[in-house]
Amino acid sequence: MGNVNSHLKNKRLSIKNPKFHQIESEQGSQKNLFYLSSSDIDSIDRLHMYHFVKKHIFQNNFSSPIEDKLIEGECKVLEIGCGPGTWLLDLSNKYENSYFIGIENKPLYPQEIKPNNLEFVEADVTDGLPFHDNEFDFTHAENMGLVLTPDQWDFVLSELIRYFFFILFF
Repeated sequence: MGNVNSHLKNKRLSIKNPKFHQIESEQGSQKNLFYLSSSDIDSIDRLHMYHFVKKHIFQNNFSSPIEDKLIEGECKVLEIGCGPGTWLLDLSNKYENSYFIGIENKPLYPQEIKPNNLEFVEADVTDGLPFHDNEFDFTHAENMGLVLTPDQWDFVLSELIRYFFFILFF
């Protein structure tokens, strides 16, 4: 590791006592989400920081042409794998006339103090979600890339297509 002059070039790094764990579904091991998550404060703070660094770099929370609809209001937004809800909290405060729903299989999000136009739902996306066809104008699934298996993605994407107008994988 490192350059020729590095003192660390022959050292191996190892992680002892990781703070992350795999979340398992109640249905048994065959439907497990390979989801490395942590509910400790430092990890949640890192997720918040990641959101704001990314927002600063890209100068926005999204790259799709949805802002006019969010400003007009009556726009309904779904985020799957919302974690602590930072992206949704940021948008729901900025676009007060639109409505936001976050889905997470482990409640890392605020359960009491949140804007009135924001709702969090504890659910496993691989079980399907209780929404109507074309219910959402915008869907965000940023942190799900390494969480779902290819077979799970087939199902989840078919569900997202069923109840959305526009999907964003930022």
